[in-house]
Amino acid sequence: MNKLISLKKISKIVNGILIGNDIKIINFSINSRKIKKKCMFIAIYGKKFDGHHFINDAIKNGALAILVNKYINVNIPQIIVLDTILGLGKLGLWKRNQFTNNIIGITGSSGKTSVKEMTVSILKKKYKTIFTKKNMNNHIGIPLTLLNLTNKYRYAVIEIGGNQLNDISYTSSLVKPNIAIINNISESHLEGFKSLKNIIKSKSNIFNYLTDKGTAIINYDDNNQKKILEKLNYNKNILTFSLNNKKANFFSKNIIILSNKIQFILNSPIGEILIQLFLIGGGIHNINNALASAALSFAVGSSLEEISNGLKYFKPIQGRMYPIIINHNKLIINDTYNANPNSVNIAINVLKNFPGKKILVIGDMLELGIYTSFYHQKIKNLVFVSNIDYIFSIGKYSKCITENNIRAKHFSNKNLLINELFIIIKELKNYTILFKGSRKNKMEILINILLEKLKC
Repeated sequence: MNKLISLKKISKIVNGILIGNDIKIINFSINSRKIKKKCMFIAIYGKKFDGHHFINDAIKNGALAILVNKYINVNIPQIIVLDTILGLGKLGLWKRNQFTNNIIGITGSSGKTSVKEMTVSILKKKYKTIFTKKNMNNHIGIPLTLLNLTNKYRYAVIEIGGNQLNDISYTSSLVKPNIAIINNISESHLEGFKSLKNIIKSKSNIFNYLTDKGTAIINYDDNNQKKILEKLNYNKNILTFSLNNKKANFFSKNIIILSNKIQFILNSPIGEILIQLFLIGGGIHNINNALASAALSFAVGSSLEEISNGLKYFKPIQGRMYPIIINHNKLIINDTYNANPNSVNIAINVLKNFPGKKILVIGDMLELGIYTSFYHQKIKNLVFVSNIDYIFSIGKYSKCITENNIRAKHFSNKNLLINELFIIIKELKNYTILFKGSRKNKMEILINILLEKLKC
């Protein structure tokens, strides 16, 4: 359980000025509608919002103190700092420094959340485990997660995201992981990172903040991680994983991919075990993610039996290759959480292996900056030579993907797209529809419209 802490101590942690009584609080919130018992409201600001505008709401809902970046005329204590976001980070770091158990840090261009959830599925079977929820993998969500650390948890599993150069360095400096992994490195968030070289540099920063005697886990199949591996050889414990390279510490063999199950033998430093993943339409990427989670779990002491059992009960994640079964021969795959060139490539390779008619509904890949046209053209070429029967695109940039393809069509209106899609699938007895696009596209709205029509 969290312990009470005085405002005087908080003011020292955040290097702020306390105005008002030195009361004690136990909880922190950045949401004025979610104020817990003995809670401090932290007025976070951003490009589209400013928490200072919601201070009165927070007080009405029970906030006993506030953390702000300017004086506020209120009748409860306040701590004033130069930057409330950095103040939140300092609080998260303070809480992390009190945590004596293992923290796992996970980053990568794609698959981070799946690796996190697989690892949690393994660890929580035996021990209390805290982990980042939903999209709380940034400079605000990570310190909020750290604020909930107590030593009742045996493990903490923290997903670390980023879309520009210093993001991962900053949040990793708060997490200070005992075990860290880069799941993979590919072209994503290029608008912020500017180049693949910068992405490699940024992702590798997670290893700079490993604790003493910490363990770095490297994807042996990822060419972009080879230089990172060379630099780590001298001062870190290292584990590697690979799909089938026997030089790696963890690799797979005897892979069997069925319509509703993936099965393989996991080879590890302590022996072999059968792994079963009960996932509909699972691709090779799920095996890579499972190997990564096995390496992470092994690094904190899990047995092979615990790894196998945890992965057996892993469930698909909403928005990430999440299956929606219409009936035995009709399937929708919700892969709408986000999109970059690598994850779209993976999605297409998964779709093309399904039986029956294959339909791709694709939105824009965003945050690619000057590379936007280049990568949409690459996806166009990939789709053109695939066995996908229908390709529908929607958005500003995805129009390129469906140009000059008789199996493809672009739409500027969601309802028009779904109406045409519905007409097609009404006549089909066996089909799979995959929806894919960057987060800002909100492609899940298309799925909801289609599901409503299918109910009628």
